[in-house]
Amino acid sequence: MSLPVIKLTDKRPQPVEVTAVTRPFWDGLSSGQFLVIACTQCERISFPPRVVCPRCLCRELEWQPVSGRGILYALTTVHKTPPVYGFSGPVNVVIVDLEEGVRLLTQLLPGTGTAALDSQIQLVITEHPDGYHYAARSVSSPG
Repeated sequence: MSLPVIKLTDKRPQPVEVTAVTRPFWDGLSSGQFLVIACTQCERISFPPRVVCPRCLCRELEWQPVSGRGILYALTTVHKTPPVYGFSGPVNVVIVDLEEGVRLLTQLLPGTGTAALDSQIQLVITEHPDGYHYAARSVSSPG
């Protein structure tokens, strides 16, 4: 499934280290997909990318795309960010439970306001001058 791609003019929200383990994930974003790891033995789906299954320690893992749909589990506003990020707050940080069973941390798409706990959330891919990243937005948000 291809996720919405939102073009932004600022740099990615945090420095990205692309490794042999994470390269398929970052490549997936550039092709419109948010990829997670699925264990071929116990079928556990997990994120972030890793080399062993956190449940059964199997090393036979496959990449698979997720729908990007989920529920807002938690949110907070960070008012002051470290200089390494290259921008100042406030930033709305959210924890999202994807319908595939993965829980992840990301930011709420800048400029979309805030969202209520337990509300419907959609992951989006953000295209920046220095590469791709991801964020979340309320399903009721435009764009």
